[in-house]
Amino acid sequence: MALDNTEVVLPGTGYVYLAEPNKAKPATGFDPLAPGTGWDSIGHTSLENGIEFGRDGDDPATLGSWQNPKLRTTNPDVTYTLTLNALQASAETYKLYFGAGDAAYDATAGVFKIPAKPTAQSKALLIVIVDAEQMLPIYFPNVSLLGSDAITFDPTALLEFPIKGTILAGSDGSLGDISAFAALT
Repeated sequence: MALDNTEVVLPGTGYVYLAEPNKAKPATGFDPLAPGTGWDSIGHTSLENGIEFGRDGDDPATLGSWQNPKLRTTNPDVTYTLTLNALQASAETYKLYFGAGDAAYDATAGVFKIPAKPTAQSKALLIVIVDAEQMLPIYFPNVSLLGSDAITFDPTALLEFPIKGTILAGSDGSLGDISAFAALT
C-alpha cells in the first residue's frame, strides 16, 4: 500500500445517530448534522472516553499435515463490539443504558422506570467522523445496545452513561460498511 496522507483520519468531531434496525444508510454526500429522516442523534458523547471499536474471538489456528506442519489456517468466529459514553441524561439515554422500551418513560410525569430485567435495544447505528472538511461515515444496520459499566458520580467530570453495542448482521447478512473518506457537502 502506498503512503497517502489524504487517507489519514483525525477524528476531531463526530456524531452518533440511531434508527430502527435495518434502516438504510444515508445517500452519499449527506450533511453530517442531518443525515436524513428516521436518524436521531444520540446527543453529546464523551470527549474524554471516545468511542471504542473492538473484536472478540479466537485467533486463527494453524493446521498442518505430516508433510507440511503449516498447511492452512482456520477462520475463527469473531464478534465485533463498540462502546460509547453518552452524556445527556435523557429518556433516550436511559432506554439504552437500562435496557428499556418506550413504555418505561412517562413523558407526562417526567419519570423513567428502571426495569428489573434489562432488554438490549436493537437499532441501526451511524457514526460520522469529521476531520476538517472531510467525513468518514460508519454504518451498522443492526446493533444490540445496553449499558455496560458503572456510572460514576464524579463532581469534577461530566456524568457518563457507558453503553456497549454488539454488532449483529443486518438483513443483507453483512455487519455494516464504512464509506469512503469524502468531502463535506
